[in-house]
Amino acid sequence: MHTILTVIKKELKDTLRDRKTLISAIIMPALTLPLILFGVTALQKSLIDKEKTKELKIALIDAPEEVSEYFKDSSFVLYHDVELSVAKDSVEAEDFDAVLEFSSDFSTQIDSLRSAQLKFYYKSTNLMVKRRVESKLDLYKAEILSQRMEKAGIDKELINPVSLQEINIASAKEQLGDIVGGFIPYIFILFCFMGCMYPALDLITGEKERGTIETLLTVPASRFKILMGKTFTIALVGIVAALMTIGGLVVGINFIDDIPNEFLSSISDLISLKFIVMLLAMLLPLSLFFAGVLSAVVVRASSFKEAQSYVTPMSFLVIIPAMIALMPGMELSWSTALIPILNVALATKEIVGGTMNMFMYSGIVFSLILFAVGAVYLSFREFSKEGNVLK
Repeated sequence: MHTILTVIKKELKDTLRDRKTLISAIIMPALTLPLILFGVTALQKSLIDKEKTKELKIALIDAPEEVSEYFKDSSFVLYHDVELSVAKDSVEAEDFDAVLEFSSDFSTQIDSLRSAQLKFYYKSTNLMVKRRVESKLDLYKAEILSQRMEKAGIDKELINPVSLQEINIASAKEQLGDIVGGFIPYIFILFCFMGCMYPALDLITGEKERGTIETLLTVPASRFKILMGKTFTIALVGIVAALMTIGGLVVGINFIDDIPNEFLSSISDLISLKFIVMLLAMLLPLSLFFAGVLSAVVVRASSFKEAQSYVTPMSFLVIIPAMIALMPGMELSWSTALIPILNVALATKEIVGGTMNMFMYSGIVFSLILFAVGAVYLSFREFSKEGNVLK
């Protein structure tokens, strides 16, 4: 064990001198979530403020006065004397936001208790215009319907036989788990892999390319202990990357303004000690699994460039299972609990929502440990081949 710790100490010194590793394992994980939170919050606030203040330019063609009244507020600029062809071209050129073309007998049809025709021209790329215009038209339609029912002496309950009252009994934590529970582990897993990738390239292929691995193999230590020192160092950097991501999340929610209060309170519950401990219990063997697989792959490369060509496609094999966890309807079960990466993402989602089955969670951790042991054994087999280690 003393030999392994000595190798770890030596490899950590070499790793911390590497600028790429520092950026991928410390700087990027620490900054990513704060930047995402800041960007999303700022964008949301900007869009809301813009939507509140923006004046919509609406062309009303043959509009009855009673309909025009619904659009007479500070958020709409109305144009009446406009040719339809010109108005449609103006919508295409974005000089107008929308055009409402009323049929020539619109008022007659309304007075005759019939359906009147109205054409609404807009660009589907701007859904907010559609929503704002439709909200005004809905008010008008509701008023007309109310007048007709009053004239006919019809009780409103006659046309609404069922009153549906929706009651969402999911807790705030469960809702948060459904919304962001898949996204957060996606970030953790990605940076955990990236944190393992760069030191694996440097500590194994880099040493082969520099010719220092031959010197290391001459020390009075078994090849297994040397490999374990390197593998544990690689895994440790991956865990540090994941921890820096959590740290970035903590900094983000404490120092970024304008985060919605309900989201802020839920996120604060998320980064509890229990959540961090349960997450680390999964990330530790996962990081060792990444370290073992990466070591087994890069040891076969004779150059740093060749090793990069091997590990770059592997990032997609990590991203895809994490993305699958974001798919609607994807739930944690015993079949998905045994798939590495996917099980971590789905389990994190359950932990965030407070619905994690501890028996299944234990099975996930145990399976990750088995995968980690298998990956380390694979790397040892590759590291034991003279043709792989000595170029």
